[in-house]
Amino acid sequence: MNNSTELNQLLQVAGESMAVSCHAVPTWQIPGYYFDAAGHLAAKRLMEADAQAAYTTALAYRYTGEPGYADKAIELLHGWATVNKELAGDDGPLVSAYLGVGLIQAAELINNYPGWRKEDKNLFVCWMTGVCLPQWDHIPLRNNWWSWSLYAQLSLFRFMDDKTRFAEEVTHLKEHIDDSVAASGFLPEETTRGQKSIWYHYFALAPLTAAMKVVHDTTGENLFDWTSPGGKNIKTALDTLFYYADGRVEEWPNDKEQSFPAPLAADTWPLDLFEAMSKVYKDPEYERLVSPYRPITGNLNINSGYYQSYALIFPELQFSKR
Repeated sequence: MNNSTELNQLLQVAGESMAVSCHAVPTWQIPGYYFDAAGHLAAKRLMEADAQAAYTTALAYRYTGEPGYADKAIELLHGWATVNKELAGDDGPLVSAYLGVGLIQAAELINNYPGWRKEDKNLFVCWMTGVCLPQWDHIPLRNNWWSWSLYAQLSLFRFMDDKTRFAEEVTHLKEHIDDSVAASGFLPEETTRGQKSIWYHYFALAPLTAAMKVVHDTTGENLFDWTSPGGKNIKTALDTLFYYADGRVEEWPNDKEQSFPAPLAADTWPLDLFEAMSKVYKDPEYERLVSPYRPITGNLNINSGYYQSYALIFPELQFSKR
């Protein structure tokens, strides 16, 4: 598909984002979703709005060269970098990774914009390394939380051009793939999540594949076709999820009555994942699933109307050569 249709969709969202003002707070307190859903959703909405605005305007700048888009992204990045001093709450590490990486991707997209002053870039890096990175680096879980941590850290170290720490996280990513994917393609850490276990498979694979894209773009190493020392690879995990997402959700072996989008649409998971992977693998089955829903924009959080996370937003544009 020519990506002009998806670009038009992006420019519409970016245009709406030009009116967004920064919602940063000194202490960003994010309670655990399963203990305080209302509090979690309200706190998360602060960065959901800003991450969507920063990412879409930065991506619009990359495609159009219009400085106003870059200036809006800078305004939002600067707002969080100067206002926020602390992350708190049980879900602070996870949410700051899967939304904060949207800010990092925005920063990467406008990195060469002459209007972004070096001192303001340094403020952004200081906030990320001083407030966010310690939270991500000390996540004890090795499920989707660690997948998001690795993706966020790799994105940050790429932006910082920190080759040493980037290489360290590539090693950790390979270890995580080896440890988290079973030979069957299931993710054992996510199979125990009851009626949301199929969702959590998607929610772990999205950041893993996005992290692999960051690695490929940075060093040229292709982890999409890589097999670990333990015989694990991401394609097997993707194919396993695809089998059930492709009209066989009722066959999911880990708890019945799975929570799954019905009907599928351009802004529902897992279409964003398989749209991106259709570009990587040229798999005709992936192509068959996603083609009726194009242009695919990204998974929207039904509770807020903003994008849920920042692995695969506007995947046609993200996975095309820029």
